[in-house]
Amino acid sequence: MNQVPRGRGQLLLLAALFFGPLAAAVLLYFVFPQFQPHGRTNYGELVDPARPLPALTLVDADGKALDRDALRGRWTYVYLGADLCDAVCANKLFQFRQIRTLLNEKRMRVQRVYLAPSAAALPALREQLAGTHPDLHLYAESGTPALRPFLLAGPARDPQSVYLIDPLGNWLMVYPAEVDYRKVLDDIKKLLRISQIG
Repeated sequence: MNQVPRGRGQLLLLAALFFGPLAAAVLLYFVFPQFQPHGRTNYGELVDPARPLPALTLVDADGKALDRDALRGRWTYVYLGADLCDAVCANKLFQFRQIRTLLNEKRMRVQRVYLAPSAAALPALREQLAGTHPDLHLYAESGTPALRPFLLAGPARDPQSVYLIDPLGNWLMVYPAEVDYRKVLDDIKKLLRISQIG
């Protein structure tokens, strides 16, 4: 005699389990849109759409002329530095060196670039930084600056920002002065995992 109500209860429970999530999704989408997840999974500020780098001419610390291809082929963190690297700069370079180191075998897919304001600053910067940052590329623009104004015209809000360029030469993200390096590391790990380039 108790079998009928129990069967009906089980049927109602199954219906609730099946239709409950559907009803909740409809309510969230149409009635309570403020509770929808925004879908952002990156920590850095995304440049949307990604911007191709302008034509530019670079020079390295040896005086060798380079073009924007020096910033292609790998994921590139660009830091807009000064004539000398002060304590704030040194901390920033250390953070991003650690991020690259923690990538282990994938670190070769990532490079760091210090963009000096002039080629004249490069010898002193190399003397200052080569011992602690042997893998850091020191570049300056020759001729009319193009890269520095290009990056500074974007969403960056601090002179200590770091810019992420993808292997195809597109500006993809910007990181502010104060960052949680673990979250930056999560960003680049995710990019390296889903991308076959660089």
